Amino acid sequence: MWRYYAIATLIVVAIGSVLLAQRLSVGGFKVHADVKAPAPAAHGNANEGFVTTPEPFFSGQGGWVLSALPGCFTQLSAIEGPSQALTFHVPPARERIAPGTRITRGNCTVLVRAHDVWVYRGRDRLRIPPEARLFNAKTGLTLVYDHAGRTHVRVYDSTGER
Repeated sequence: MWRYYAIATLIVVAIGSVLLAQRLSVGGFKVHADVKAPAPAAHGNANEGFVTTPEPFFSGQGGWVLSALPGCFTQLSAIEGPSQALTFHVPPARERIAPGTRITRGNCTVLVRAHDVWVYRGRDRLRIPPEARLFNAKTGLTLVYDHAGRTHVRVYDSTGER
């Protein structure tokens, strides 16, 4: 049995060697890299070719919106859980900021609507989808966001100072 393996190995090595030698003699393989000409020197001033890009902007929605703008809002605390369990963390209804109210903090503008909240900063557009409510509570500006049976309560610095 070993004889057959040895003979088969010798045949494969012999045929492979012949094919490799033929490829090398015909030029089938490259053994050097292509040489490219150097790039031409740039003309004009040093700033040529650079463009000014517009101010970046983004859009998004979720309960995290105010937390994503540290230049405008500083988050003090956050809690999340089943709506029934967080009933005592929600400020009283009398402290709710009325729909239609605009709040300006830094370069951000918050538009409170009946069921959602929009935040504008330059070209940025962010939304806290329904059901979102803002409260002007003793602990600070409080966002209550209800979604799929869960409540998110986030408290932000009410003075706007960092």
